Amino acid sequence: MSFDPAARGRGRGGRGGGDRGGRGGGDRGGRGGGERGGRGGRDRGGRGGGDRGGRGGGYDGGNRGTYGSRGGGRGGGRGGPVSIFRDPNYPAEAPDAKVAKMEDDYHKSSSGINALGKMSLNQRFPSRPGYGENGRKVQLYANYFALNTSPSFALGRYPVTISPSMDDKKKKREQLFNLILELPEFANIPLATDYASMIITPNKLPFKEERVFSIPWRSEGEDDPLSNAQIYKVRIGSPTSYTIPDLVQSLGNISAANVSEVQREEAIQAMNTVMGFFAKSQKGTVSIANNRHFSTAQAGNQHNFTTLNYGLEAIRGFYQSVRPATGRLLLNVNVTHSVFLERGPLNVFFQRLGHAHSVVDKIKRKRVEVTHLAAKKSKSGIIIPREKTIWDLARPSDGRTEEHPPQVARYGAGPKEVKFWISAEQSSTKAKTPPKSGSKQGSSKPAVTINKYITVYDYFKSKYPNIVLDAKFPVVNVGNDLNPSYLPVEVCIIKPGQIVKKSLLGDQTRLMLDFANRRPEPNAMSIITSGKQVLGLNNKDNPLLSKFGVQVGNSLITVQGRVLPPPVINYKNRQHRPMTKTPMDGSWNMRDTRFHTCGDLGNWTYMVVESDKRGARWNHDHAADTVEQFRAHLQGAGIGVQGWMGRPAPTPKHIDGNETATSADIERVFRMMSTSSNFKKPKFLLCILPVDDVMLYNTIKRFGDTRAGIHTVCVQHSKFTKGDPQYFGNVALKFNLKAGGINQTIDKLGIINEGKTMVVGIDVTHPSPGSKDTAPSVAAMVTSTDKLLGQWSGICRLQGQARQEPVSELEPMFIRQLDIWQRKNKMLPDNILIYRDGVSEGQYNILLEQELPKIRNACRQKYPADYTKKSLPRISIVVCGKRHHTRFYPKDTDSADSKSNCPAGTVVDRGVTESRNWDFFLQPHQSLMGTARPCHYFVIQDEIFKSQKVKAPHKTSADSLEELTHNMCHLFGRATKAVSLCPPAYYADLLCTRMRAYLADQYDPPTGRTTPEPGNYSTPSTNAIGQGRINIHQDITESMFWI
Repeated sequence: MSFDPAARGRGRGGRGGGDRGGRGGGDRGGRGGGERGGRGGRDRGGRGGGDRGGRGGGYDGGNRGTYGSRGGGRGGGRGGPVSIFRDPNYPAEAPDAKVAKMEDDYHKSSSGINALGKMSLNQRFPSRPGYGENGRKVQLYANYFALNTSPSFALGRYPVTISPSMDDKKKKREQLFNLILELPEFANIPLATDYASMIITPNKLPFKEERVFSIPWRSEGEDDPLSNAQIYKVRIGSPTSYTIPDLVQSLGNISAANVSEVQREEAIQAMNTVMGFFAKSQKGTVSIANNRHFSTAQAGNQHNFTTLNYGLEAIRGFYQSVRPATGRLLLNVNVTHSVFLERGPLNVFFQRLGHAHSVVDKIKRKRVEVTHLAAKKSKSGIIIPREKTIWDLARPSDGRTEEHPPQVARYGAGPKEVKFWISAEQSSTKAKTPPKSGSKQGSSKPAVTINKYITVYDYFKSKYPNIVLDAKFPVVNVGNDLNPSYLPVEVCIIKPGQIVKKSLLGDQTRLMLDFANRRPEPNAMSIITSGKQVLGLNNKDNPLLSKFGVQVGNSLITVQGRVLPPPVINYKNRQHRPMTKTPMDGSWNMRDTRFHTCGDLGNWTYMVVESDKRGARWNHDHAADTVEQFRAHLQGAGIGVQGWMGRPAPTPKHIDGNETATSADIERVFRMMSTSSNFKKPKFLLCILPVDDVMLYNTIKRFGDTRAGIHTVCVQHSKFTKGDPQYFGNVALKFNLKAGGINQTIDKLGIINEGKTMVVGIDVTHPSPGSKDTAPSVAAMVTSTDKLLGQWSGICRLQGQARQEPVSELEPMFIRQLDIWQRKNKMLPDNILIYRDGVSEGQYNILLEQELPKIRNACRQKYPADYTKKSLPRISIVVCGKRHHTRFYPKDTDSADSKSNCPAGTVVDRGVTESRNWDFFLQPHQSLMGTARPCHYFVIQDEIFKSQKVKAPHKTSADSLEELTHNMCHLFGRATKAVSLCPPAYYADLLCTRMRAYLADQYDPPTGRTTPEPGNYSTPSTNAIGQGRINIHQDITESMFWI
């Protein structure tokens, strides 16, 4: 499980839903385990930080701190003075003046009269219209090092293919590449490899054409291959050469020699291979996905480790990636965190945790060192540990095809309950194995009687009398289900550095967040100390860099940033007159205000849920009294509450651990509210929940949204009944939006103020590790309905294939949203501004090839000929990226906020960007914990801004888009603070999260029994999920039901 507290969130990867608040740290909640979300993700509230609230009680916790001025729940920040990063060895430098000049010159050249002839034929995306100039200028550190190379620096890339294939055997493939690098033909030649498909060298290899080598397999540390060793045919193909200075020159000069996009990407891949080789080749360093590296050595490195309990530990490692920027290559380095299986004796692991199914899952396919056999030694005296891989616990179905299959009493049986057939004296508990040579502990003991069944316990008692076995611990299978081999846990030691992709428990999440949430200064210090050491960025530690002709900058680079002023927020006062609020540090309060436009709830009531769960709290009389207080609060905020029904809804019961019974009772209540002649159907239902339970929340949302068409807002009894006005205010924000109201507005929205622009947010959520095979991907789209951007309409559709990113049903989805805009505005929009979330850099082109044509087809069906003759609508697409590793650190106190981060409103479009592309980094919010992560905005299509005359005070379209995006971040209706992600993308993300709530049985299925019976496996249906499961009831389908 990877973990980045400033980014964990994605409102999708976990069990969370809509208004529940996220588990994750950072600014968007917690997306969950794995790179893009694990099963569970941020399923239990989470500690928060950033703009998505705090730990919260699940349902409402995600909004703590949004009403009033208190901050983001538990993520409300740690006190203390502002701390500024300073490199103790190198003085801070100003941003590189040469780079700034190249940036300015590039823009002048690209906007000149002859620019079209000079532009690269490879230009896929709109050219940058210039650099932004609005805002107060500040100097910032960026987590990048300069990469310097010699003028003649070139790399040769040799493709490597292996037969028989080793694609599914990562560890063995890595060892085979080590054997390749040891070939005498490569002696004294600097080499680097990705351990997968290529060898990189600055020199030519000593053969002109492709060459095939026959390499006998030899395990790590062994001096010679075995006589029967597997022979691998390794084909090293003809090289492709990359002249890196040509690439660098093309990054800074519009007239430079063309470097194709393919050449550019391959050259950067080659550079990444060179820069990553040191860490990947070091013993004691674990590499994940080629660019994340973790040192497992604890000596002198304890500060980068923490225990998470329950057999898990967290390690702080380092991410690195070579990035192109104007006139130079940069090395992006960031701290990263991941969860690993805690090293140590396996019997201690089971002693502490037991062997429930969830515990056993952690050790499956994990490596252990076995201690009952003497370790091997190489000729040089190096100890070669004996290692095995745990397949599972012993199962009754093991070895079912053998003549004498093992006899296993039950799943997870102990050593006295597992028998195997022994047909010769053995050093292991593997049936039918001929005698093995070598020294063994206890080998002086008499041979075990052969041709009979024997328990693992008796075998070890006879063979290894010094090893004391505990019968209550399970036996592990280090073979496989067809060819089992059993070991007692007492002879197994868990190897360090084995990543775990399972979801974390609540307490583990807290510990992880405490470990990972750090301010900029300690993170920057880690990068220039431990990071440089682990990654081998000092030439004295990594002499291969000098042999390749690469020099890494001494310290982090600095860049110019700007702090944009916040917009003025519009509300109404108690007398219904306009009033304004000015944000401070990205937030403001609603004291003595009313919403800008107030909605009416119609018929509404509340529902108290009872529970048999230990610690559950509910009290009908107390709830009734608090509802009266809340009704007065809503009325004071201007919301229409005259439809109060005067009595609560029937009471369903939450049966702890029985999802079926709970779901049935909730369905009964919703059906009765919808159909009973004795109870008028409410439009709104305030749900007062006795416990923080994700299943209960998901069930209510599913029935309310898709079956009954009743708006539901969930609160936790223990918090709601305190009667806190701030808490009431947070809940009121959702009520007003769901009722069609507008919470706040701003005046400065550029072209949107003209009322002719529809703003769109698009996102796609995918199955997570742990999801069922039948779990689908779901696409979500939200669109504005007016020029105030206060109300939005949404639509969701299942994707044609799971894990497919381009939206398959985009055309009909777009037509439906255009229909809604046209009905509400009496016209079609001239401009369509799309913020597309969840897309990696490598997929930008796919959006233009697959999504843009569908959008144009939808417009052709809707727009009359007189519109299309005017080239309407104009379409611009901006990709929003939060899953990057760029961070900015204040250089001095003038560029820092009270949390030691860059101040709210920070924008950077120089220094770490490319001149030819139109992109920028924007941090509109104040991060309450850890290091703030800016959002990266990249324009892949522009027909709007290039057609508009730039209006003062803006000097370029860059200013226009940056200000518009920044101001829009103050319009997230569920908060009284700026959010890190532009609201259209944020709303689409929330809509995806709501879809996950409806499909929780697919995305987050129950773990199952702790001791499953052999052979009891379900066969997934290929067509188990239909669109009907996520269709919204017609009564609320055009509302902001997901908020």
